[in-house]
Amino acid sequence: MATATQTGSVVRVRVRGIYATALTRLIIDAGFQVVQPSRVIADRFNLPQLTLPADVTIKNSDSDPSELLIVGYEWAVNKVLEKLRELLPYSFYWRSSLPLHATVKARIRGSSGDMCIAEISGIEAELLIDREECKPGGEVVASVVRPGVKPREKPRLAPGARVIGDYAILMESERPRVTVSEHVRNPEKRAELVALASEYTGRGFSIHWRSSSQHADPQVLSQHLRELYEALFGIRERAEKGEPGVYSTGEAVVLVRLSSIDKATLDRVRDSVVPTIEFHHSVKSLAPGFSAVVDYAEKLKARGIDSDLLSETLLEMIGESLASARSVKLVHVKPDGTIVEIGRGEVRNAYMDRGRLIVVVERRVRSRGVYDGLSVEKEPGDRIVTEVDTSSWLIKHTYYSRSGEVKGVYINVNTPPEVSDDSIVYLDLEVDVVKKPGEKPRIIDEEELRKALEAGIITEKLYKEALEKAKKTLGS
Repeated sequence: MATATQTGSVVRVRVRGIYATALTRLIIDAGFQVVQPSRVIADRFNLPQLTLPADVTIKNSDSDPSELLIVGYEWAVNKVLEKLRELLPYSFYWRSSLPLHATVKARIRGSSGDMCIAEISGIEAELLIDREECKPGGEVVASVVRPGVKPREKPRLAPGARVIGDYAILMESERPRVTVSEHVRNPEKRAELVALASEYTGRGFSIHWRSSSQHADPQVLSQHLRELYEALFGIRERAEKGEPGVYSTGEAVVLVRLSSIDKATLDRVRDSVVPTIEFHHSVKSLAPGFSAVVDYAEKLKARGIDSDLLSETLLEMIGESLASARSVKLVHVKPDGTIVEIGRGEVRNAYMDRGRLIVVVERRVRSRGVYDGLSVEKEPGDRIVTEVDTSSWLIKHTYYSRSGEVKGVYINVNTPPEVSDDSIVYLDLEVDVVKKPGEKPRIIDEEELRKALEAGIITEKLYKEALEKAKKTLGS
């Protein structure tokens, strides 16, 4: 049976989405095998139409195109992830705390609001059972229906065992049914899949057919279901007899929040396959309103127009759009997955300087409080002037009193910002530099950066780069 165990030394990877061309190039160069390529990708790389099931799927996230979603068998994801962290070292990496579709034995801890809370190997998870069944100390065999990828996300469990294979997922269910991947579009194939699964729904199981099932013969699929059925009983038996823990491997789920630097790397990789200008992936993910401009510019590049000139003109156009909006929001993406939007400010200036976009934003303070990091009083009438340079790892915030005196300077360390028509987005690297009048500048929150490294969210390379930028700022 082909399930979540390693079936060979070569990792089979399916690639989809706006990064597909660049990622396919990286996948091939890393020695992995591309399966089920789209027609465009097959043509660009002269690839055969291999219909083998994928060990790993990589695509952009539907909810945030700046994120890569990686899903697959753990052994295969480990290999792909190792290569991506090497090639794209300036991004955030979040990994599921429990494997998706794994069967677990959980111990109930109690209720939190309307949700029952259970624990597996020190990991807290939400358990979808009725309140009267949520009795502390009780144990339940369940499956992971939401893996909990970002640090603040709890996994979610549903009662019943399940097992996953290359073509299907077999699940214990109180309401047996058959579902088919939306990517299986052939009506005759969908009907065939439903018919094959009917024997098992009558026994109290639900079946979900995965997209790879559309390429397999009925005999293969029928045998696959029998093997899943046998495997599930073995998993349940071990879970019932054993201690709380994970009893089947499921699928690892990883989200990669791409930085501007790593998107630029993907631009260059894509350019080795088809004409691509700088900011291609940044625009496609953050400023889709300029997507047609990018496509047009790349046609011009293919006809011999200077690539640097085209890229600078594109960035200038985005800056003009930002300036015409008059207000802009600053978007921090934190290592813990939190997205912090600083209140909108007025664009005072936006101009090009040696191939980079400079944006000056001013915000007016309307409430009292204390400026974080500076421990300086915040008063109505204060002004905050923010200087953004799309080529810099630093964003400088200067705080002025109503009378124009400098109250302090806060320098945020982050990946070089990306811009859309109404926002400035960057990965916040926790460590910052602050300076009050008459005092020397100092670094703050270095420990938070260290925690992100230890959690595997950032690479050693990004950690060292952030510290180096902060320390250089002390002497500037």
